[in-house]
Amino acid sequence: MADQTRISAESDGDGVASARRLPSFNGTRLPFEAIVAEADEGVLVLEPDGRIGYANDAAEFLLGHRRDELEGEMFGLPLQPPGGAVTINVLSKDGTIRTGELRIEPLPGHERGTMVVRVRDISAHCQDVETARDEVRRRDEFLAMLSHELRNPLSAIQNAAQLLTHDDLGPDFRAEASNILTRQFEHLRRILDDLLDVARILRGKLVLTPRRVELTPVLQDALEAAATLISQQGHTLRVDIPPYPLWIWGDPTRLEQIFVNLLNNAAKFTPPGGAGSIDMTVTVLEESVEVRVRDNGPGIPDDLLPRVFESFVQGPQSLERGDGGLGIGLMLVRTFAALHGGRVDVRNNAPDPGATFHVHLPLLTVDEPVEPVLPDVRQSSVLRVLLVEDGDDVRKTMRRLLESDGHAVLEAATGPDGVSATRHHRPDVAIIDIGLPGLNGYEVAAQIRRTLAENCPRLVAVTGYGTADDLRRAREAGFDDHLVKPVSFAKLRRVLARWSSAAGADPGESNGNGAPNSAAPRFPSGRPAAAPAPAPASGSSPSPGGGDG
Repeated sequence: MADQTRISAESDGDGVASARRLPSFNGTRLPFEAIVAEADEGVLVLEPDGRIGYANDAAEFLLGHRRDELEGEMFGLPLQPPGGAVTINVLSKDGTIRTGELRIEPLPGHERGTMVVRVRDISAHCQDVETARDEVRRRDEFLAMLSHELRNPLSAIQNAAQLLTHDDLGPDFRAEASNILTRQFEHLRRILDDLLDVARILRGKLVLTPRRVELTPVLQDALEAAATLISQQGHTLRVDIPPYPLWIWGDPTRLEQIFVNLLNNAAKFTPPGGAGSIDMTVTVLEESVEVRVRDNGPGIPDDLLPRVFESFVQGPQSLERGDGGLGIGLMLVRTFAALHGGRVDVRNNAPDPGATFHVHLPLLTVDEPVEPVLPDVRQSSVLRVLLVEDGDDVRKTMRRLLESDGHAVLEAATGPDGVSATRHHRPDVAIIDIGLPGLNGYEVAAQIRRTLAENCPRLVAVTGYGTADDLRRAREAGFDDHLVKPVSFAKLRRVLARWSSAAGADPGESNGNGAPNSAAPRFPSGRPAAAPAPAPASGSSPSPGGGDG
């Protein structure tokens, strides 16, 4: 066999091709071009004088020039460490910029000084790295802003709580401190709800509860929720809503979130001081309704406008405007609008100041009967209520609220105690936490159902677990209602109102100091200690830790 060689392409340790000598067969040489013509990476051969002698198809694409334009041109050799690689940016004729990883090695079997240049397109990889860095930066900014958003209301809550410990605090200041606590609690609840909604959206677990909804009350609730912030900022609010009903199919809670977030966003980004104005305008179109929220703030920077509905995207922060939010409100607005078959867009008001958000929602055209909504009123009938909750503060405050409505309340702090108290004292309603020690709330409900059958009280789950799976498990365990913490007492009242007539309780009223009067039903022995707990059912799963429900 003649001592001849040919060039072959082989993958080295980092996945790119390197040239090496291989013996030829039957004295024939396999052309170098045939080896590298179909290679995925760009290959150039440089003559000893530095001119390009050959370029394959991949090099044409990456460098943005035809082969006849490349061959014969001088190639400036970038500095690189021995055996290493350098990163280059390549500007094509059409203006496209690509990023390449370049390696230069001697070409074996050729004249001294002949080099092979391998160029691998790493544009996508570099973009992925930059995207990951941007996500990390946005995450860090989000965590910093979350800390800020939590510390502000917590500081106000701490100050108000300390004020309430002063014996000489007058009624006006006491009422103001109470209002601060309520307001800041609502602020924290909205933050928590938004965070949970984002998590559900990212996991594909967000569930709507749609029904036929009149839009005007939803907008009025949103205006009421945002009124405090708008007033604190000194803005003028103008509202234009048609005087006739506008019916849509949707989840009223999620719909309200859309407009609360838009109103709060306008209030935060419009400078305070009395010159700010916010307008909400409702326009009926042919098959949809458009709700516009307009402000006269600084508007949205042009570079931010295309990304304003992405998660964790925020406008510029400053010490003068330190309450810019978490950067998730507008993402929720877009998601909730889309889930209702609608859309949202935003435009700056140029040449006027500010920006306007446009929400489009499809209208219902068929007139259907509307289900009645139970009014939020104080109970006119009272019940015997068993409260099964392991959190001492939650249990004590809930007991006081229930007793202020005239209900007779019995407490239990563990799952077994709750089962025992239900068997011995037969309450009308049992309000049961899920994360209980001894037996979890699902097991408590299941045991009560099995034991008392048709004599079972109404069972209400009050818990921090609120996913669709949690609702399903609550139904399977036998709960009649499922409420997610923190529960508005007005909402709990409405639930109890549904069961008061079924329980056959006699009317009764509070005596004004938080204790039920003589007409209210009582448990047989006041507040007894629960009887010894029954053994857990065999095969029952470990219960969640106390305090987590």
